[in-house]
Amino acid sequence: MTRAALAGALLLALSACADAELLNQANLGGQTVTLSENAGQCVLDRGEQRLALDMQWPCGLSPDRAGKARVEQFNGTPIVLVTHVQPHPTLKGECLKTSRAVRLTQAGLLEASTPAPSASCDTGFEDQKMFTGMFQW
Repeated sequence: MTRAALAGALLLALSACADAELLNQANLGGQTVTLSENAGQCVLDRGEQRLALDMQWPCGLSPDRAGKARVEQFNGTPIVLVTHVQPHPTLKGECLKTSRAVRLTQAGLLEASTPAPSASCDTGFEDQKMFTGMFQW
């Protein structure tokens, strides 16, 4: 395959990923959580609680292998992973990604981890460490 054809196929694949619908709902501790936008920022809503994530909109929940929003259980604690991906400002075909895990504490409150920036366009299945490793346990 020529470089031009390979580059074209890669751009088409990246475009398809960018156009894929983001997952915005999951069941966390028996209650639905929903991602929404407030002043250009991502917010996770769970009933009366709204958690501002300090991430740009649009954002989405990390999928499981079946393509549904993934909820990881660790030490009996449910966790979701929220991601925002945007094109790199200067490198064509590259992306900047921010990931942030959110867990439901034993007190029933949402708690966000520190943001984890990376250079990735991928919004697919993530390793468990992305859900658990950014928290103190």
